[in-house]
Amino acid sequence: MARPDDGSRIRWLVVGLWLVVVAVLAGLSAFSADTLSAARAYVGGESHWSKGQKDAIYHLFRYTESHAEADYQRHLAALAVSQGDRLARLELDKPVPDMAVVRRGFLQGGNHPDDIDAMARLYRRFRHVGFMADAIRTWVEGDAQIDELSALGRNLHARIQSGDTGSPALRLLVGRIPPLSERLTELGMRFSDSLGEASRITRRLVTTATLVLGALLAGVGVWLTMRMHQAQRRAEQALRESNERLATAAEGAHIGVFDWDIDHDQVQLDARAAAHHGLDDASGPRDGAQLSGERIDPEDVPALRAVLARAAQADELVALRYRVLLPDGGVRHLEMNARRREQGSGRRVVGLLWDVSDDVEAEQLRLDKQAAERANQAKTQFLSRVSHELRTPLNAVLGFAQLLQTDGREPLTSGQAARLQHVLDSGQHLLELINELLDLTSIEDGALALSSRDIPLAPVLGASLRQVEPLALSMGVTLAVDGVQALSVHADPRRLEQVFSNLLSNAVKYNRAGGRAWVHCAQDGALAVVTVHDTGIGIDAGKLAQLYQPFNRLGAENTPVPGSGLGLVITRQLLQRMGATMSLESEVGRGTRVRVSLPLARVKRRQAVLEER
Repeated sequence: MARPDDGSRIRWLVVGLWLVVVAVLAGLSAFSADTLSAARAYVGGESHWSKGQKDAIYHLFRYTESHAEADYQRHLAALAVSQGDRLARLELDKPVPDMAVVRRGFLQGGNHPDDIDAMARLYRRFRHVGFMADAIRTWVEGDAQIDELSALGRNLHARIQSGDTGSPALRLLVGRIPPLSERLTELGMRFSDSLGEASRITRRLVTTATLVLGALLAGVGVWLTMRMHQAQRRAEQALRESNERLATAAEGAHIGVFDWDIDHDQVQLDARAAAHHGLDDASGPRDGAQLSGERIDPEDVPALRAVLARAAQADELVALRYRVLLPDGGVRHLEMNARRREQGSGRRVVGLLWDVSDDVEAEQLRLDKQAAERANQAKTQFLSRVSHELRTPLNAVLGFAQLLQTDGREPLTSGQAARLQHVLDSGQHLLELINELLDLTSIEDGALALSSRDIPLAPVLGASLRQVEPLALSMGVTLAVDGVQALSVHADPRRLEQVFSNLLSNAVKYNRAGGRAWVHCAQDGALAVVTVHDTGIGIDAGKLAQLYQPFNRLGAENTPVPGSGLGLVITRQLLQRMGATMSLESEVGRGTRVRVSLPLARVKRRQAVLEER
């Protein structure tokens, strides 16, 4: 049997594990959000830098033509943006930078005040790392070109102020402006590319760290769960044995009896009562101290003596539970009922004793089970809260990526657009996984509310088909529906649409190119039976038993078909909540057939029952 402290130690390990999960994921989320936010800020700062250098060149050109001092001042003001960023960079390169100088420089560069601390942290953390070092080298080279532009502007200003309006030297200086503009534009693009690569590398690192951490924690969680399951099985076995012992004791009236002679302080114990106290079963009177003192847990002695005294003084039934310390170091819990009896030989207290150690152990097991259920509920709540917290920054990442796609002022190259689409696709897949986690946790904790009512089946199937049609077209899979026109069911329309969308999506994703997926609807008594067929790859019979295990994709994770392993789990639970059932048959190489049995609409159901009669 498990040692007494095994359950407590495992419970604390589980609690500690989830505390570590919360702390690590919170720290990882904060770090990734801070890093990605800083990368976004640098991208925004680069746009200010590019705009500033373009404005500086534009106003310098205008000044060479207009000779207006205002144009030259605008040129200087535009240069101040990049000079501010340079001031911040030079300060951040110092061993102990002055953050007031850094803030002043970044503000001069047009950066948002709330982004400055994150930008400084990103620079200090990754300035010597390859992908960030490349961006910084480009930044330094760009600042050198800005210095050259600034010096060129000063020379032009000095000549024009001196009255030179068209000398060969002046024209030579003006001719240097276009090449310098091209170099600055090239450097700006290189800086943007470096930042983009840095963002992608950071995302991959964060994703890899999250996956590794998740796998590690999952492994530990599985191990602890197995330990708890084994401990529970051992405890249940002990409980069964205890129940058998109690049944045997009841059949044989194995209840100990004691008779305490109050006047002579002598106690008579039968064999069972003596055994309960760990004493030999020799008959004959014993000293009363053996009933209330010897081998009784010292903490229980005062209460036991008080109960026996009350029984001796008043004609009332007294009861007490106390502990006996056995010679082998074990502890036995005894229950005692006693009452005073007046006899001719004097005052006596007669009582019954029985071993309740098994009851005490069972109560502890019940408390342990409740604690495990609370821990499981806390896990579900934790997953729900983490999913909610992850969805908000993920939506921000997707929104910002979509803005980059539609930016008309700075259109992406075809390569950048393709890479950005990978970001969007991966982000959308992660968002779908988070939404599925939220659905699963809502179902598990009973928070998911369904509004079932009588609805026609055709519109629901039609909406599900429309959602899957683009995927079917892309894979060359033919979709078809028959027998649905007159059927109405009792279900939640939105969740039923989710069920069929998931089943049809699976029928298309795991199909073959040029294959078919079709839906057949029929009435079977008081049920509407919807069967989704496909001509896909099928599922091995040995894997069907694992079909509804969360995150288990039955080997599909090694294929390019996207998925999370939650779709069928959520689908079956939603159907169960709506009073429906689902069964699945599959054959490798021949396809899969999923049968969904839904309750008919109430009017249709009554008609079906009457027809059967």
